[in-house]
Amino acid sequence: MKRKHQIEIQECKFLGAGAEGSVYLTKDGLAVKAFRKIKNAIAEEEILKVTKDSPFFPKCIVRASNIIIREYVEGENLYEYIMNNGISYKLSKEIIDLIEDFKRLKFKRLNIRNSHIFVNKNCEIKVIDPRKPFTKITPYPRDIIEILIKAKVFDDFLKHLLDYKPELLSFWTEGYRYLANVRKRRIEKYF
Repeated sequence: MKRKHQIEIQECKFLGAGAEGSVYLTKDGLAVKAFRKIKNAIAEEEILKVTKDSPFFPKCIVRASNIIIREYVEGENLYEYIMNNGISYKLSKEIIDLIEDFKRLKFKRLNIRNSHIFVNKNCEIKVIDPRKPFTKITPYPRDIIEILIKAKVFDDFLKHLLDYKPELLSFWTEGYRYLANVRKRRIEKYF
């Protein structure tokens, strides 16, 4: 027998709104995401089904029309967390394992925006709003590398990488060069 979920939005805490809809927190500690378009809710549900065995994504409870109820993800975004706590070996491992999990899941888009990466008090990463991971091609985690550089911890991250999975050093340094080329192209288009 299926459980019915009855949620009164006016009893939920508003968390925020974006291009695709609004997110609320229920009294039971679940996230309710109300999409503007049903097709976007279906697309996110499909991604959460594919990632159901990943420790880096919230579990989808149910989708009804344009609404998804899923696990709530707490924490700070990656940049804020690093600025408040620095980068530890454990956090570096989480970042490395996150991107390796993207590869395992056959994501073509290895980039994820800072506002979609949360780090909790146990230094564990969760990703919300994975958009177009199978269609948009971004071969490196450009935004993560940019965050590490901006927070002045990229060198520490590479040291942790060498201790944890040295065979991935070339991937991350190629990602750094990729980011430099993207920045260079942005500058050149103005001249």
